Amino acid sequence: MVTSKRIPLTGIAIFAALFLFASPSWAEFCAPEIVSPEQGEVTSITPTIQATAKGGSNCNPNVKRIELEITHVESGNTVYTYEKTRGKGLTTGRGYATGMLLLEHTVPSGELSEDEEYKVYVEYPNTGPLAGFDEHAGCCWITFRTSGPETRQSAQRVEHTIVISGRDTSGGTGYAISGGGNLEQVSGTLDGRQVSIQGNDTVEGNFAKGHVGGAADGFRVFGEMPGILLHDPGNADVYVNGQPFYTIVISGRDTRGGTDYTISDGGRLEQVSGRLDGKEVSIQANDSVSGNRAEGRVVGAADGFRVYGKRPQITLDQPANADIYVNGELQ
Repeated sequence: MVTSKRIPLTGIAIFAALFLFASPSWAEFCAPEIVSPEQGEVTSITPTIQATAKGGSNCNPNVKRIELEITHVESGNTVYTYEKTRGKGLTTGRGYATGMLLLEHTVPSGELSEDEEYKVYVEYPNTGPLAGFDEHAGCCWITFRTSGPETRQSAQRVEHTIVISGRDTSGGTGYAISGGGNLEQVSGTLDGRQVSIQGNDTVEGNFAKGHVGGAADGFRVFGEMPGILLHDPGNADVYVNGQPFYTIVISGRDTRGGTDYTISDGGRLEQVSGRLDGKEVSIQANDSVSGNRAEGRVVGAADGFRVYGKRPQITLDQPANADIYVNGELQ
């Protein structure tokens, strides 16, 4: 015969009191904590939300379910919810270690909009009496903003700066910038020069156009160096990355024999293939470029170069067989 030992009710009461007295407070030890994104961070429209429990020597979050809620700050509307339960991806419990992620979830595309502020909230609901926190251990919220076109661009690497400085000559010059990385026009100081944005300036993606008289326009380039075309090249100076900038096109006249050329004693040279200052230019096997020196030959076609720094010397073996253009202007 099996006998059972009856425990007095007073003993149960004392045990329960001791347990409640000794149990840690969830607010002190086991509150959920969002570790990513950080408060106020600018994220993509598909951020990954990571949450853990605040560590402590007595913390043992026996989490069975964790819930995520995202609301739109301006409207107050809930725009996205998500839940994880143990056995369905939530692999935590009594084996918890400080820093272990209780939640790592990427918000799907289409749930959040660009350039908006959101509040994200995490809680462990209905955790049970043996966990070291209340039945609804909510903490925990932060706000973040999703990126838009401007913030995405600012996060990219600035590869070049461009300043087009008018010489205050009669009429100034129009200009166009295209064919490179995305452009951001600047107002204020750029590479030590005052630049401004006028009503007739247009910037869209990797294309910009405008006009300078006695003032200057400035741009940051996020990516490859673009082409710069001045309508009246003698009316403005161009600076790239703070240095004087020139374009050189050596255009053969298709006369008998063509001409060899040498470019030297100036800034760093970069040979171009495609269009430069409105002319088709190409790179041939007999062209040689090293640092600030270039050598080549033109017959009926044209070779083109960008110059970063001092204007170089250009010599032709047969000057009558080619035309030279600097910044689009016939020399």
